Amino acid sequence: MHTTVTVARTTTARDRLAARFADYDATEPTTDAKTLRRQLFHYHDDLLIHIVDTDAPLPGEPDGPDLGADITPFDTTALAQRYYHWLPGPVDPAMFSTLVVNRLVPERRPQVAQLFADFDTTDVPHRMGTRRRQLFALGGVYFHLQDFETPDGGEVIEQAWKQADPRFIQICDDLDPLIDKYDSTTWRKPADAVAHRFYHWEAQ
Repeated sequence: MHTTVTVARTTTARDRLAARFADYDATEPTTDAKTLRRQLFHYHDDLLIHIVDTDAPLPGEPDGPDLGADITPFDTTALAQRYYHWLPGPVDPAMFSTLVVNRLVPERRPQVAQLFADFDTTDVPHRMGTRRRQLFALGGVYFHLQDFETPDGGEVIEQAWKQADPRFIQICDDLDPLIDKYDSTTWRKPADAVAHRFYHWEAQ
């Protein structure tokens, strides 16, 4: 399963965007790569994150409805770059995704990827129910996409933080000087960095 992440800005109501994508996905468009799952997340009011899983790599941005004036560019390109991928076993479009959004300067990506590579060799991700981890970046913004076995991924992350698992706390401490909060004025706890999913579609 191959993941593509695109980012835009929008002030359009989320239910309107969800309806546009629902109509589009109901037509089952034919593309070179079959779409297995589509998810729309919003973060910090205007950030729209469009995540598509396909059975083959996409050459560019994923298909979707023409949103026209409903979105504006986030950066010079909408396509986020993946720089870390951990997949310990088979994945399923029925998994539940949690998306964390922060800021990261490009020079720090290798350090962040190595921290997660080391962390993912432990049993902590398995105990948390993490099935896949991917890190993406676009225009200085960092996207940490985790797929879980259950729909409570955000709560799982929060519990690991509250229960002070030493290895979880260690990676948080190691990441802290590398990753900046998307908006430090509104951040109070890890859950404040979690984007809200407002649309989800899976192929039948």
